Amino acid sequence: MFGWAFLGCGNIAEQVANELAGEAGQKVVSCWNRSPERAQKFAVKYGARAYLTAEEALKAEGVNAAYIAVTADQHLGYIRLCLNAGVPVLCEKPFTVNAGEAEQAFALAKEKGLYLCEAMWTWFNAPALTVRKWLPKLGAVRKVTAKYCVSISGNPRLVDPVRLGGALVDIGVYPIRYTYELFGMPKKIVCEGSVEGGVDHKEKVTLLYDGFEAELMIDMDEFKGEEFVIEGEKGTICVPWFHAAQEVLLTGEEEARFEDGSPKYAVQLRRAAEEIANGCKESAFCPSSHTVDVMRILDECRRQMGLVYPSER
Repeated sequence: MFGWAFLGCGNIAEQVANELAGEAGQKVVSCWNRSPERAQKFAVKYGARAYLTAEEALKAEGVNAAYIAVTADQHLGYIRLCLNAGVPVLCEKPFTVNAGEAEQAFALAKEKGLYLCEAMWTWFNAPALTVRKWLPKLGAVRKVTAKYCVSISGNPRLVDPVRLGGALVDIGVYPIRYTYELFGMPKKIVCEGSVEGGVDHKEKVTLLYDGFEAELMIDMDEFKGEEFVIEGEKGTICVPWFHAAQEVLLTGEEEARFEDGSPKYAVQLRRAAEEIANGCKESAFCPSSHTVDVMRILDECRRQMGLVYPSER
């Protein structure tokens, strides 16, 4: 049995724990939340034990790794806490406040000889990996377009700059990471966005590559759906709801459809647990250098919008 300590028992932790409950060989064994009452309810629901401090949760019997699901402004502190306690870490996205913090986190993991990975679940799962495998079938890429536009700004966290609210780091990180994973660092980054009350609500991010541009539309105010499309000289790949995709469509000279209804969070934790159990210090699905590079792209987008978080001032 591979045991997880959950630090943070909010909505995302609930979604992950719900899926993990169906996984043989994995279990939430301990949990902590700043609200003891919430931690206790979570523990009862998932057969874990709640602790009054994160330190105690990490020291609980049967803990093999920690899953961090606190707000992103607190990620670096809890990553340090886990690593200094000798516990491998899977940490929710956005990984840290900025690239500098991400570099600090991975440097500590290397020093301690411990696994540290961003919970970018999209890239632990088969649909995104299939897109990467199919990409050569398109020939030269001509154009990439993506949108992630959902109405979620009613969530108080997403309009709170202290807790790293805003569209870019909460949902924009997905199309940016998707583009990066397929094509690497862009030659140029252009971001046009709107900032209100210390957070961004929408932006158009253009990533320029040799021979094509990736145009990414991000919006947390208005629902326009979610899609990632790659157009090439020989065909097109379309991924509806790409960050949690259940299907990938290839059209053109070759035609194919890939479907995958597996529980995406559960697959992520299963693969991370396997990597940790096998002694890996870094994830093959979500390497540290990729996380740092994407944080650099996010930092540049924020610089162009004039968006600085309170903790950076």
